[in-house]
Amino acid sequence: MMPLDSHPAEAPAPSDWSFEELRRRFRRTGVSGQILTLAIVVLVFAAGTAGRFLSVPNLQAILSDFGIPAIVAIGLHQAIILGAIDLSVEGIAGMCIVLVGLLVRNKYNQGDIGLWILPVVVAAGALGGLANSLVITRLRIPSFISTLGMSWTLYGLAIYVNKATTIPLLDERVHDFVVGRVGGVPNIALLAVAIALAVQVLEDHTRFGRYIYAIGGDELLAGQAGVRVNRIKMQVFTLAGAFYGLCALFIAAQLGSAHPRMGNNQLFPAVTAVSVGGVALTGGVGGARNAILGALIVSALNNGLVLMHVNPFIQQAVNGVVLITAVAVTMDRSKLGFIK
Repeated sequence: MMPLDSHPAEAPAPSDWSFEELRRRFRRTGVSGQILTLAIVVLVFAAGTAGRFLSVPNLQAILSDFGIPAIVAIGLHQAIILGAIDLSVEGIAGMCIVLVGLLVRNKYNQGDIGLWILPVVVAAGALGGLANSLVITRLRIPSFISTLGMSWTLYGLAIYVNKATTIPLLDERVHDFVVGRVGGVPNIALLAVAIALAVQVLEDHTRFGRYIYAIGGDELLAGQAGVRVNRIKMQVFTLAGAFYGLCALFIAAQLGSAHPRMGNNQLFPAVTAVSVGGVALTGGVGGARNAILGALIVSALNNGLVLMHVNPFIQQAVNGVVLITAVAVTMDRSKLGFIK
């Protein structure tokens, strides 16, 4: 029973607690641990490769490899902050790569829309993300199942449309951007950093960003406080799909051809990067800065393992151990009973 001299009216209003207290509680992420982890990885491989790891060409290679996984991780991490998951990366990327093969100048058809392919694949990816969100919010299917099913659906359609044909691309403009450098720094890495900064500002200084963390912290409480939860979910998954579409274009341009299988093997590195960066899979914790630092750590780790001639299967095992360890460190076990 509440004491007679208590003053319940002085308790913080639910909305204040949701948007301010939750923000402070669930955004105490920092990046000091990730920076320390990156420093340890660099020191270990610098010593283990007799300095080859720190050579300028190798550092450029790390940054080149880091760009695309970083952009995928930036798209993925907001869904995870919500307390959800997005497994549709490879399906959306595969379908968008097929669009690149159909619409960019090539040997097989008359498609030649030039640089208009950029907004086309971004819009196509966004539509894939929107489809994810509609299945999650309207049919109330958990994000794990809905996004996995959407990935297979889109991948199957991509294979059917493409007829499993590898289409060489003849337009070199996007390729030149992806492999180009500014002051020795790969363009794709600079773009990834710019996108991360923009998304971090969005998360730090907008109502949309505060609502993402409120939902990830306590979806029920956020809804009671007036947050339109389903609308925010739709926006997050749509934005993620747009990033996957952008990466699909860069993958095809980098390889100089289009085949839906080129979108494969993008999910695991992104999930690992997000987890290593400190974004908790249980929701409410993390940011774009965490995702991009995690991607850099994973890229540096894989590069170092290659330089040390570690067996490729052992490299996969190491990445698996890294993922499990990162999840164990960042997860909030009090929320394990909830699936969104």
